Amino acid sequence: MLRLFKILSLMAFSCFFLLGCASVKYANDFKSGTDFSQIKTYSWRAATVDIAGADKANLQRLVDEQLQAQGYQLVDQGANVWVDLQVFSRVSKGGNTSIGIGLGLPLGRNGSISLGTGKALGQGKQEGVMVIDITEQHTNALLWRGNAEAIPLLFFTLKSEPKLRDTIRQLLLQFPPQ
Repeated sequence: MLRLFKILSLMAFSCFFLLGCASVKYANDFKSGTDFSQIKTYSWRAATVDIAGADKANLQRLVDEQLQAQGYQLVDQGANVWVDLQVFSRVSKGGNTSIGIGLGLPLGRNGSISLGTGKALGQGKQEGVMVIDITEQHTNALLWRGNAEAIPLLFFTLKSEPKLRDTIRQLLLQFPPQ
């Protein structure tokens, strides 16, 4: 019985550990046939930030730093592409489910083991979403779109700037697509 308890405890800990490690999800899409090697300069077209406490100028600065680290140059006029930034919050898609395991100590010769599951609890939590569009200036054609989902809203505070910087870095490392 003690061995069974140890095995079930290890399984429960493993489940909680794996399910509790939520992270930011990154995705991108691009126009096929585009020669991204010709893109050298960019300028800002629009930046929309709809998260309370998030600083639009700070987000633009972090995007600028990453793009310049990747070799792109910010110019006022005559840029190859425009950069658009959208940041907003939404209710997370994932459901909050619960799993319970119960063990009863033996009373006499009998012991008990139970396993239960719960239905979705609550309505989810707020998460941040960041979308960066790279648009060709001459044709206004969308060339690349990258998005980061499930960003904790805490990342948008000033003291969490290193985490936000890393999120932007991970997102923009997908540009240009390989």
